[in-house]
Amino acid sequence: MEDLAKKAIDAAQKSGAEFVDLRLESTLGTNIVVMDGKTRNMSAQRESGCGIRAFVGGAWGFSATNDLSTKSLKSAAEAAVRMAKVARSKAKIEFRIADGKAVRRTEKYRCKERPSDITVDEKLAFVLSLDKQMRSHGSRISSTNVRYDDLEAERLVANSFGSLVRASEKWVLSGCSAWARTENLLQRGHASEGSVGGYELMRKEVSQNLGNAAAEQALRLLDSRPVPAGKFTVILDNKMTGMLAHEAFGHACEADGILGGSSVLADRLGQKVANEGITMVDDPTLEDTFGHFSFDWEGVKAKKNVLIADGVLTGFMHNIESSSRMGLEPTGSARAQAYNSPPIIRMSNTYIAPGKQDKDELFEGLKRGLLIQGNQYGYVEPAKGQFMFKCDEVYEIVNGEVGQRFRDASISGLILEVLNNVEGIANDFVLGDPGYCGKGGQSARTAEGGPHLRVANMVVGGLA
Repeated sequence: MEDLAKKAIDAAQKSGAEFVDLRLESTLGTNIVVMDGKTRNMSAQRESGCGIRAFVGGAWGFSATNDLSTKSLKSAAEAAVRMAKVARSKAKIEFRIADGKAVRRTEKYRCKERPSDITVDEKLAFVLSLDKQMRSHGSRISSTNVRYDDLEAERLVANSFGSLVRASEKWVLSGCSAWARTENLLQRGHASEGSVGGYELMRKEVSQNLGNAAAEQALRLLDSRPVPAGKFTVILDNKMTGMLAHEAFGHACEADGILGGSSVLADRLGQKVANEGITMVDDPTLEDTFGHFSFDWEGVKAKKNVLIADGVLTGFMHNIESSSRMGLEPTGSARAQAYNSPPIIRMSNTYIAPGKQDKDELFEGLKRGLLIQGNQYGYVEPAKGQFMFKCDEVYEIVNGEVGQRFRDASISGLILEVLNNVEGIANDFVLGDPGYCGKGGQSARTAEGGPHLRVANMVVGGLA
C-alpha cells in the first residue's frame, strides 16, 4: 500500500501539483434498525477506496476511486490535478501550503472485542432486547426505535511531505428513542451509548438498559406541565452545557468559518468572549470517547485545542489550509466521512472545563429559576452568534429547591451574551452522549459535555 500511495503522489506532482495527499481506506461496518418490534434494516458494509487531493495555486482538486490498482490511482491523481487547475482560474485568494514535517506513525485504538467477531444474531438479539425494554413500559409507549452501528476501519494517510500515517480504528454506538402518547400529547425520550473501542461497550450495564432509560424519560415528559416562558436564571446540566459548547460556540471556532466570514468570532482572537471562569476545549486525544482519534485525516497529530482560556478567545480549530492561510500551526482537526469525501475541519470532544464549585452551590440563593436537563436538537447561526436548543426536561427551582417538572421547553439567545452571563461553574464534569455532527454533507463522530452551569437572563420558551 505504501508503494501504491507513492506512485499516486508522484503522478500528481508530475502533473503539476504543488501539494498532494491521499487516504487509502478499508472499512467494515454493521447497521441494525428495529422499529416497534420489527427489524427495519440489517446491513453489513464493506468498502475500500482512495481519495486524492491536489493543490495548485490556491485551489484544490479532489478525486476518488474504489479501484485500488496502480493505474486507477494514477488516473485519479491526474484528475485531481486537472480539477485543481480549473479551480485555480476562479480562486479569489492565492496562497501556499506551508511546509510540513514528514510523519511516520502507526496507531491502533484500544479494543477488547472486535465487532466483526460478534455474530449478527447476537447483535440483533441485543437490539431487540432494547426495543422490548421500551415496549414493556405499557400501552402509553406508542412507538420505539433502536439503532446499532459499528465500524472497523484501516486507514493510510500519505502526502507529498513524506508523511505516512496508518490508523486502525474501531467504534460502536447504540441509541434508543421511545415515544409516549396520550390522546392530545406526544413526547420522546432518548438514550445512547458509544465510544471508540469494541463490542465490550455494549455489555456495560448502562448500554444494556438504554431502552428503560428512553421509555422512562418519555413517560416522565408525558406527565409534565408545559414550561413557562420568559427570562430566567437557569442551571444547565452536563448535556446542555455540552450542546452549548459544541453547537453554539464550537462551530464558530472552526477556522474555515472564520476565513469564510461565517463566524461571529472573526477578529476577536485575544478578546474576552465569556465569563472569566469559562475555559472551553476541543480534545480528540481523550481515549474511550466517541470523538477520539490520534492523528487526523491529513496525517497531523491530534492535540488538545483550548478555544477559550479564562474567558479569552485563544484559538481556533485548523486544517492545513486554514493554518497555512493564517500563518499558524495545524491543530489536527481535519476529518472526512469516508474515502470519497475530502477532509474538512471538524470538532471531536468539545466541552467546557469544570469549575471549583459543588453543584449544590449553584442552587443556593436562587429564589426562582429553572433546571435544564438534556437536549434534543438545536439551530445555530454562527455568523450572528444566535442559537435555539430544544431541551429534554426542565424543573422549577424555588428557593434553591427543585420542584415540579416541565416539558416542551427551549432556550435561545446570543452565545456571547450567554457565556458572559455565567454566574457559576460546578466541578462535576461529564462528557455526555455520543453523536454524529453534520457539516458540508458529511457526518463525523463527536461527543460533548461539561459541568453544570448557572446562567442569568436566559430566554426560555415553550414549544407547542
